[in-house]
Amino acid sequence: MTLKRAIAAAALCLASVLLGAAGPRLAPEELRHIRTVAVISALGNSFQFERVPDSAFEWLHSPDSLFLETSDWRIDPLVEKTLTENLSKRFKVETIAYRPADFATWNAALLRRATLDLNGDPGIDAYVIVLRDWRHDEIGDSVHRLGGLGLYRRDGRKPKYGVYACYRIVIVDALTGAVLASRAAVTPDGALPWIPADAAIWPKTPNALSEAQRNLLAADEKKLVGATLLPTLIQMNLTR
Repeated sequence: MTLKRAIAAAALCLASVLLGAAGPRLAPEELRHIRTVAVISALGNSFQFERVPDSAFEWLHSPDSLFLETSDWRIDPLVEKTLTENLSKRFKVETIAYRPADFATWNAALLRRATLDLNGDPGIDAYVIVLRDWRHDEIGDSVHRLGGLGLYRRDGRKPKYGVYACYRIVIVDALTGAVLASRAAVTPDGALPWIPADAAIWPKTPNALSEAQRNLLAADEKKLVGATLLPTLIQMNLTR
C-alpha cells in the first residue's frame, strides 16, 4: 500500500470512528419510526483556497489554505430548498431555527450536543444535516485532504486547478442525538465531486476575486452540489 493510499484509508477509518456505527443509509426499522424531519445545511458560508506547493516532501508541510466568506452565494438556501422538496415525498418537513456555525466543526459527539441544544419541535423525529466533509486529494493526488467547498491548486511542472465540493449528509435522531446514517456525497463512480478550473481564476488574495470570478465559482459549486445532492438522498433511502 502506498503512503497516499494508507493516509486515505486512515482518514476513512477515522470518519467511521467519529460517526460511530452509523451506516450509509437508513435501516428499514429506523425509517418506520421517522415521520417528521427538519433540514439543516452548514455547507456554503465558507469557501476555501487550497494550494499545494511543488515539493518533494509535501507531507512535511500543510497546504496553503485561505478562506472567503460566501453566504451571499446562497448555497445553503439552495440545499435546504432541494432537500425539502425531495424529502417531502416521504416525510413531513418542518422548519427549524439554527446557526450554521454550530455545525462547522463536528464529530458524532459534537453533532449530538448541537442537535440536542436546538430545542426544536418535539414532534420532529430526525434532523437531515448537510455538513462539510474531508476527503483524499483526488485532484492533484497529494497526501493532503480537501474539505468543504473550494478552489484547488497544485503547483509543479503541470499545475492542476479544480473546483471541488466535499460534503456529507448525516441523519441524527432528534430525541437522542444519535447518528442514524451518514453518507459522503460523491459522483456515480464514487469519486470526489470536482471540475477543472482555469489557472486565471486563482486570485492573489481571496478578496481580490472579481465579481465575474465570484459568480463563476458560485455557479460551479451549485452545479457540483446540484449533481450530487439528490442521488445521495436516494442512496440513503430518504426519497425516491
